[in-house]
Amino acid sequence: MGNIITGSTPATDETTFYSGNRLFVSPADLQSNRYVFKTKTTLTEKGFNKGRKIRRGSTYFVCIGSTIGKVGQATEDSITNQQINSVIPVDNDDDFVFSLLEYSSVKIKSLSAEQAVPIINKTTFSNIIVAIPNIEEQEKISSLFKLLDERIQTQRKIIEKLETLMKGNLEKIFRQKLRFKNKQGNYFSIWKTMKLDEICDIKKGEQLNKDDLTESGNYPCLNGGMSFSGYTDKFNSDENTITISEGGNSCGFVNFMKSKFWLGGHCYKVILKKDISKDFLFHLLKFYEREIMNLRVGSGLPNIQQKDLKNLQLLISEDIEEQNKIANFLSSIQEKTETEKQILEKLELQKKFLLGNLFI
Repeated sequence: MGNIITGSTPATDETTFYSGNRLFVSPADLQSNRYVFKTKTTLTEKGFNKGRKIRRGSTYFVCIGSTIGKVGQATEDSITNQQINSVIPVDNDDDFVFSLLEYSSVKIKSLSAEQAVPIINKTTFSNIIVAIPNIEEQEKISSLFKLLDERIQTQRKIIEKLETLMKGNLEKIFRQKLRFKNKQGNYFSIWKTMKLDEICDIKKGEQLNKDDLTESGNYPCLNGGMSFSGYTDKFNSDENTITISEGGNSCGFVNFMKSKFWLGGHCYKVILKKDISKDFLFHLLKFYEREIMNLRVGSGLPNIQQKDLKNLQLLISEDIEEQNKIANFLSSIQEKTETEKQILEKLELQKKFLLGNLFI
């Protein structure tokens, strides 16, 4: 299929080797996108000449560490560190080789030795058997996946721009740099600082045993993380509920559950006790999310105390008309983002289906 080169790191104590214009690729540089355009560490020409050169179009494959099996494609000549084996195709299509290795990554990853640091040595990697069609078929297959990857990359950029737009508008609105006007064309009244406890009650959930959770069910269980812990056939919270993660590495994460769910023991839910738009409060808490996360205590398993959350100071509009204007504006961006994420998910499923059917 091609030549395999294991990377090497130029001497790190030689300052003249680093901070140049050449790419030095490490596993951290292989993100969700196919192509590697930039790297966290760069090399000068002097440093670049100390490494094992990888030509443009070659495929990077992580063979050591927690991200073993990750792949990427070189957009220019580069060198890599020793955690990456690069495949430089010989008499085969560059793009086809990338897609073949991407498809094979799960199988190859399973070959890693079971030890503290997973590893696939160069010999094992070199001896992997793959099926390769003639060059004409390779080019047809690679052309399809290249177009699909470019479309996926474009979709991710659309989502990234929308998320940046949302972040910027949250900052402008809740710092009152962007103001809304009432029906008479006047700005709404000055906002007021209030404690979260003055606005709503905060209730902690009930713990479910792992044995009570399944991979599928009628109701998701939210238990402190950013994603569901599993599913159950019972619920203890209604739809359209704001939640705040109470414990774990993601404690302080603000979420809005649109369906009935089970609120776990490491999560809070917010129950309004004033005439406030729930959508407005969600966006407001999302703006304050970093401050909420800063309330965490403990080192082993961090958590946020209910008393600290209740005392959180918020600058808030008390005018329901202004709240609704703000909520509608921000929700429209959020809904657009969710729609674009659904499109991305479908594109990724389509790619997964094609990989599974064109490579056997």
